[in-house]
Amino acid sequence: MENGEVSEPTLGDPAVHLPPGVIVVTGASRGLGRDLVDLLLAEGREVIAVVRRPGLVEAMGNGADLSEVVADLSTPRGIEAAISAMREALDAKPLAALVNGAGAVTPLGPLADHGCEAMLDAFTLMAVAPARLATGLAPLMVNGGRVLNLSTRSAHESFPGLSLYCMSKHALHAISKSLRLELPVTLAVGELIPGEVDTGMQADLRAPDPEGFPLATFFRQNQANLIPCALAARFITWVLTGTGRDDFSRTEPWFIYDTSSHRHWLPAGVEFGYSAP
Repeated sequence: MENGEVSEPTLGDPAVHLPPGVIVVTGASRGLGRDLVDLLLAEGREVIAVVRRPGLVEAMGNGADLSEVVADLSTPRGIEAAISAMREALDAKPLAALVNGAGAVTPLGPLADHGCEAMLDAFTLMAVAPARLATGLAPLMVNGGRVLNLSTRSAHESFPGLSLYCMSKHALHAISKSLRLELPVTLAVGELIPGEVDTGMQADLRAPDPEGFPLATFFRQNQANLIPCALAARFITWVLTGTGRDDFSRTEPWFIYDTSSHRHWLPAGVEFGYSAP
């Protein structure tokens, strides 16, 4: 790659696309995760969706191509139970990828407002769970398998009132680096920032009284600039399944606002009119 451009894949190269196999998606019950599951299923992929509450398969009605694992990834016990359940759900099928998408911006407020339990819950959900799921599932992954960690600008900056979210995502960024160094060389690790997406998280950021959470004013004003979930899911799907191995595992995160990649994944006739805040 030069100047941030995505290299053109060569057809027939086994490193061009994600190999066949099941894809695990965490945080799949709603918003961006659910739209991602929809797109992967539409592409003919089999998906294991990790959700906090049961009912996704029944709601989506996608039969044998979709199964769900119910687990609370904010607790060590929930993480280990999820790994065991995923092993059982795979039932010797090849595992192609893990997308770590589960996260939460709440509770909001400065660190002084939070006790150890809230800090540990956030850190476990957004840092420990992705790390443990990746290492726990790596032995089941096919040659060329991929781990994709969904990140955020908050992994590289800190914002007042978003302390728990920022510290956890900073840790996830470091975890992505560690996984690149320590997972088998047959696997690739990518990191992706989907941008300001119109999800329940954004609603949580707009809801508080600005006197207690001043950034609520910014998030309210930015509502018109939010990226639709379905569009962000297209970006994630392309990065996960349609990029070359070296591009996918680059050290800098994939960023939806990077115009150099838009021609690869934007639907025909669709313009990306959303500016980075």
